[in-house]
Amino acid sequence: MRLTKVNNPRYPHVIKIVRRELPGRYSEGEPAEHIVYEGMGRSYTDTTTTGNAKVDLNKRKASIPVRFDEWKGLVPCSGDILIAVKGNITEEWEVKDFEPDNNRSVIYGELNRNANESDVSDGQ
Repeated sequence: MRLTKVNNPRYPHVIKIVRRELPGRYSEGEPAEHIVYEGMGRSYTDTTTTGNAKVDLNKRKASIPVRFDEWKGLVPCSGDILIAVKGNITEEWEVKDFEPDNNRSVIYGELNRNANESDVSDGQ
């Protein structure tokens, strides 16, 4: 029997959570982007897809090696954007919630499958 060494790191993806702040109604300026987290993690599907012919949403999770009580400064909040780089694939999804779990934090969110696609009409 040949032994094959398996490379399966616990946190193989690059995760970045950002909070985008739009300028006020009467102020000028560019939107500000605050980094909530940037580092290693694991982004994965929660196996639930909902939608109709136009929009599909996938439930997503991300595991981040930061204990719930070790967050300093900003913490993930609903409405933040999580950017996960998985090899040559980049996903952006909206954070919905986060909670503690065995020396890590789990982030819950939704990925809009049609967010970056152009509007396709059927010609009618």
